[in-house]
Amino acid sequence: MIITFYGAAREVTGSMHLVATKRDHVLLDCGMFQGRRKESQAKNTVLPIDPSLITNVVLSHAHIDHSGRIPLLTKNGFNGNIICTRSTMDACELLLKDSAHIQESDASYLNYKTAKRFLEKWERRRGSSEVGKKEIQEIKARLKVKGHKLNNKAINELLLEYNLNIIEPLYTMDDAEQSLQFFQGVPYRYTVTVGHKMRCTFYDAGHILGSSMVVLDIEENGRKYTILYTGDVGRFNKPIIEDPTLTFDKKDRNV
Repeated sequence: MIITFYGAAREVTGSMHLVATKRDHVLLDCGMFQGRRKESQAKNTVLPIDPSLITNVVLSHAHIDHSGRIPLLTKNGFNGNIICTRSTMDACELLLKDSAHIQESDASYLNYKTAKRFLEKWERRRGSSEVGKKEIQEIKARLKVKGHKLNNKAINELLLEYNLNIIEPLYTMDDAEQSLQFFQGVPYRYTVTVGHKMRCTFYDAGHILGSSMVVLDIEENGRKYTILYTGDVGRFNKPIIEDPTLTFDKKDRNV
């Protein structure tokens, strides 16, 4: 058995950890890196493992730094299940769609900025040392509709016509919607098979609604391993959210 840390190691975001046995590759979380745009984009775009090789994903909770690359995984050949608590599954339906909307909006805005800069340079080449308010308004009118809404069709046509770089979203609303079909929600303290001789049980982590610590029971080469993946652990005595689990089932106490 080999455990590899692909994110949230020496940094906070991008939680992704691979538990690999001879027969299975189980991913603990599939989170998005967050922070500076260029650095995060470079990290998020490339998955460190071929999605088709992953048996299942065990998801600790719905926060985007733990779940945000799931649509990228599912649109690139992943065929397993995304196993989590039922509340996490419900929360991901909202958060992943919201994340996709942000991806699409950011890409559209960056493409608009590229097109706007290009047209401003074009105006300067026509002999005007400075682009005045009139020219700026004309440029905006060409790239927007109804004053504020971006005209993505016109923007993309311009970028294609002049061979300018087009920014694509990490994933789309459709990708996020499709990813929800892979989710399997289970109750707390319920044990589910996630691989060959590999099972996991979810315990309340007290972080957000549905958040969990996961106990993995693995048997390989005649040896048994019990691994606790905490995810994000919450604080005690908070309103609404239950306290983090302190008492585990007997089979899961020796980790």
